[in-house]
Amino acid sequence: MEERLAKVISVIFHPLLIPTYLIAVLINLNVFFALMIPDEAKWKIIILVLITSAIFPLIILYGMYRLKLVKSLLLDSREERLYPYIATSIFFLVSCYMIWQINISPVYYYCLLGASILAVLTLLINIFWKISAHTVSMGGVLGILIGLQTVLLIDIMWLIVITILISGIVGFARLRAGTHTQAQIYTGYILGFFGTFLLILYY
Repeated sequence: MEERLAKVISVIFHPLLIPTYLIAVLINLNVFFALMIPDEAKWKIIILVLITSAIFPLIILYGMYRLKLVKSLLLDSREERLYPYIATSIFFLVSCYMIWQINISPVYYYCLLGASILAVLTLLINIFWKISAHTVSMGGVLGILIGLQTVLLIDIMWLIVITILISGIVGFARLRAGTHTQAQIYTGYILGFFGTFLLILYY
């Protein structure tokens, strides 16, 4: 039962979905950079991010799964992660570029730029050592949120606390699923946090 629940949590908080979750939350906050965006444009932006950073990579991943290039959609094996991670990095960069082309706050561009950087770093590290992409992404979200609160002086502590709680749940789920060691979990979280936090400091 615990292992099944761990897999459900791993799917809900799949790294491909995290950028969309983050953009959807930030774009609906009662803060100045979100209030500048017309309501009718918000859903279009969320859908754009969902398609480019999640749906397209998932289509590629599913195609690889059907062709038996990967054994699992969760990519539990380090060796089979290379090509899906390359595809993910490319689509994250495409998503980042498309948001950059839209006349909205740079906050959203930096969020996707951070996701792109972490995707590339995860890809490079995975060549030599398995790291948890789930905790990389969750650490990245925390780094962005704390960075935004620090740089823009906005009060989103409630969101930071929720992210920390979810991160703990995701990390525990990955351990219970038996796909990662504690070192891979913690290293991923630290990499994700500092990768985006340092980026936001240059905002």
